[in-house]
Amino acid sequence: MTTGPFNPMDMKSLLCFAMMAKHGSLTRAGIELGISDSAVSQRVRSLERHLGTKLYEARGGKVRLTEAGRRTMALAFRIFDQVAELEEDIRDHEFCGTITLGAAAPVIRHQLTDILGEFRENFPNAALRLLSQPTIRTQSQVRRNDIDIGIIPLQPNLPPDLVFHPWRTFRAFVLVPKNHPLAMRRAPTIEDILSKDTLTPFPQVVTTLEDGESDRVREGLKQLGLPFNVALEVGDLDNVKHYAANGHGLAAVNGVCLASEDAKMFHLIEIPDELGGTVTYGVLLHKEKYQSQALRRLLELLGVLSDKQHSKAGETRFTGRGYRT
Repeated sequence: MTTGPFNPMDMKSLLCFAMMAKHGSLTRAGIELGISDSAVSQRVRSLERHLGTKLYEARGGKVRLTEAGRRTMALAFRIFDQVAELEEDIRDHEFCGTITLGAAAPVIRHQLTDILGEFRENFPNAALRLLSQPTIRTQSQVRRNDIDIGIIPLQPNLPPDLVFHPWRTFRAFVLVPKNHPLAMRRAPTIEDILSKDTLTPFPQVVTTLEDGESDRVREGLKQLGLPFNVALEVGDLDNVKHYAANGHGLAAVNGVCLASEDAKMFHLIEIPDELGGTVTYGVLLHKEKYQSQALRRLLELLGVLSDKQHSKAGETRFTGRGYRT
C-alpha cells in the first residue's frame, strides 16, 4: 500500500501489534490494553493492510510472527521506548527550565524572599531570573514575551493582550527621619507635612521623575495646591529611603519597600486614601502565555489562581512592627 505524509501509520494499531507480539496472544494483549481481543485483531489487520504484508499467523491458539512481523516488532519496541523517553523529557522540562520575572527592586528585595524560597523547595531544578527594572520596561517585555511574568503597580489603560492579576495593596507613608527638625518636639502629623510652610523649606527625595511613584506624589500635592519641591532624584524606593534617612529630604513611599527596622529610623506618617494613600501591585502576564508546571506553581504561591482571570487582592499594612495582610 502506498504511504505518505497524509497517510501515516496508525500508532494504536502498532501498539496492538506490539502487545500481541510481546504476549504471543491476542487475548492477553487485549487484557493489557483494556480492549477486546477482536478489537486487537482488527487493529493488527489494519496495520497489515497499511504495510501491505502479513505480520503473523495463528497456530493452535498461539501467535507466530512472520519475518516482516519480527522486524516490525523490533521497530515498534524502539519507537515506543523513544516515545516514553520523549514524554519523560517533556514532563521533566515542565518542572525545570528558567522563569524570568521583572519587577522594581523593592518588590524583589522585600516581597518575594519567602515565596521564592518555597518555590525553590518545590522545583529545585528550575532556575529563576529576577530582573530589577522600571515598570514600563517590565510591561513592554511581558508584552513581547521576552520575560515570563512581571510584578508592577496597577497601570491605567493596559494593552488588551496583557492581564493584570491584583496581588497586594500597600499603604503609602511620608518618611520623616526621627532626627529631622520637624520631629524634634513631637512626632509630626500629616497636617504638619502638607503645608507650604513645611514643603518649601524641606524639599523631597523622589524616584526618577519618569517613574510612576513620583507621578503619584506630584499629583497628590497638586490637588492640594502644594509645591512639588524636589531636592534629589534617585533610582528606586530603596534609594529614596536611604537618602531620606541621611538628611537629604522628606520622602513619600508605599509600603512595598518598608521593613520592620524602618520604624526605628523614621516616623511613618500614613497618607490618606484621598491623596493616593494606597498602591495596588499585581502580577502581569501575556494573555496567551503558556504556563508550565513550574510557572503555574509560582503563580499559585503568589496567590494568582491559574484557572481564573483574577484573584482578590489583599491589603498589606505596615504597622510599625511588621506587616499584616
